Amino acid sequence: MVVERPAGRSGRGNSLLVSALRFAGYDLDYRPATPTPTPTPSSETDPAKAGAVSAGGEEYSGIPAEDVDRHVYQMRDRLWDVYPYACVGRFRFISLEFTADAYYQVALFRLLRAQTESETDDNETRLLDVGCCVGQVLRKLVFDGVDSSRLYGTDVEPRFLDIGFDLFRDRDKFQGGFVVGDLLQQNTGDERLDAFDGRMTFIHATSFFHLFTWDDQVRAATRMVRFLQPERRDVMIFGRQVGTTSPRDNGKAGSDKVYLHNANSWQRLWDEVGELTSTKWKTTMESTETIETGAGGVESSLKKMTFCVSRG
Repeated sequence: MVVERPAGRSGRGNSLLVSALRFAGYDLDYRPATPTPTPTPSSETDPAKAGAVSAGGEEYSGIPAEDVDRHVYQMRDRLWDVYPYACVGRFRFISLEFTADAYYQVALFRLLRAQTESETDDNETRLLDVGCCVGQVLRKLVFDGVDSSRLYGTDVEPRFLDIGFDLFRDRDKFQGGFVVGDLLQQNTGDERLDAFDGRMTFIHATSFFHLFTWDDQVRAATRMVRFLQPERRDVMIFGRQVGTTSPRDNGKAGSDKVYLHNANSWQRLWDEVGELTSTKWKTTMESTETIETGAGGVESSLKKMTFCVSRG
């Protein structure tokens, strides 16, 4: 099985990072006192070496190098038994591809900076990963130097969270919090997620919005707005999702059709969310690559997208 590799850094990536920092209003002259370098991705196709477990994970989790392959395959099989997602079969749960995204670097930059500053509990800089699966994004942030007490995750499937602790072997040392909950149930009262209300600076949401219809995306987004710290201007929602050059419902006839976005429809969605929540949002969405649809063909309208949502 060929595993997708993290994208390497490039001049274009650095330019995107600078643009992202400026977009978010950060002081580009500031540098964290002890920055943690991001490991250089390998060109090998071994799944364990493609992701978080090997990229510092041996040190983080205490897994001996000779046991990494077996351990990752065991965790993959457990995840597959919960739900046979294609991304599980392809070891996406240990991919470090997201670390090349400009807005991941913005969040990391800001979280590290906050650790050198004096903050009250109300305005402490925190990140929530929604639909976090095994929590690989959170563990990568810890590896990059972020105090885990600032990091939180939520998923509708409790077994994913449990497997995450076993994958990274940090049940007793990860100091953040995980909550099982459904972002679509705010109207009927999924009170478990209320613990996050008004407490988050950043929300990471990769491979999340493209799972839902337009209406359900609006429901999830309005719930996320409640999670954000209301008095902070620098809050941000970011991640990756499948998008398209021609925004549309996408799905089988007779089923609930998920909605895929381009930059314009993504802004329209957040305009609607803003009206519902008496807030205002500006968005960016950028294509990173075309998605191959199999059998040697390429569907030119389907794209991998990175996105950011911040206060307007």
